[in-house]
Amino acid sequence: MNPISILLVDNNSSFREIVTRFLREHFSAEVVVVGTANESEEALTYAQDMQPQVILLDLGVPGMTNLSTIARLRQMLPEARIISMCLVDADGYRQAALSGGANDFLSKAALTTDLLPAIRRVIQTTSGNVDQKHLLS
Repeated sequence: MNPISILLVDNNSSFREIVTRFLREHFSAEVVVVGTANESEEALTYAQDMQPQVILLDLGVPGMTNLSTIARLRQMLPEARIISMCLVDADGYRQAALSGGANDFLSKAALTTDLLPAIRRVIQTTSGNVDQKHLLS
């Protein structure tokens, strides 16, 4: 089975490097980061070019609002799975991301334990958002 392709979108270059290295060192058989983007417009261009299966999108990247970015990504790549990330794991951010079209939401503080399960979970869904009761609990 081919690894799941991932586009990582975050304006913090150190964070992008850490996440990329973490996934490569621990889960290279399952996932591959095919590209990273610093801001919304770059994310849209790279997503179109790279056609990733999963897009990890920080809610705080510069550019258009990230709910707009999610909507545009959803239009461009309807089959891609979008996982929104934020430093703050607040219900308001979570609900906004999911209502805006993200398939899942993660706190950056829990990435080492929650990232791969979230990637697996969204890949297993066939359409729309994952079970929101699970996400909101």
